[in-house]
Amino acid sequence: MFFVGVPMKPKHNSRFNEEEFLETAFEKRSKQCSREREDHEREEPRRDGKVYEKGFCCAQCGYSVTTSREQSGVNNRNHCPRCLWSKHVDELKAGDRKAECKSRMQPLGLTLKQTPKRYNREAVGELMLIHRCTGCGKFSINRIAADDDASMIYQVFNRSMALTANWKERLKNEGIRLLGNTDLTVVYSQLFGWQSILGEFEPHGLSVDETNLIPFEPESEELEVE
Repeated sequence: MFFVGVPMKPKHNSRFNEEEFLETAFEKRSKQCSREREDHEREEPRRDGKVYEKGFCCAQCGYSVTTSREQSGVNNRNHCPRCLWSKHVDELKAGDRKAECKSRMQPLGLTLKQTPKRYNREAVGELMLIHRCTGCGKFSINRIAADDDASMIYQVFNRSMALTANWKERLKNEGIRLLGNTDLTVVYSQLFGWQSILGEFEPHGLSVDETNLIPFEPESEELEVE
């Protein structure tokens, strides 16, 4: 049945609404980014039945970090290769991911991995990063990855020499040997190689003037009670 003279209403508004279009496009892009991030951080099973993280987003600088062993050279990637900050995810051993703290961990300095001595000769271990949790205050020692920024590691080493005596004493009480001015040759050679250290330091001598360093206090997310 037809009604003469009664105009038919269109089903859709033919006018283009730019504001709605941009809002819809933004929502679609946000959902896509969320799916990509979830896929990047998803854990997948290994052949041995364990799981591994494909990557994570640095809580300090926002850098997208891959945990690929082929790129990092380590089994349990736990810090950013760009800013070197970590996250408190491991509780008892590297890779267990059982910590409930989940706070950021600040790189404080460098130490050497303890290695057994052979033939009564002192062996120099590999460089290790010292991290301290800004939430609970826990210290941890972590391996340096192959793709870590060597210049940033060197900056951490230089800054660590400005740590206050109180913090150096805390590290000592934890059984952690903080590398200092006398370890400059070891640090530079492991980061940049012996050829570079000969060209950089041999004519000038190895020394760092610690008297000009500004006292350095680690960050903390909670107020500490002495």
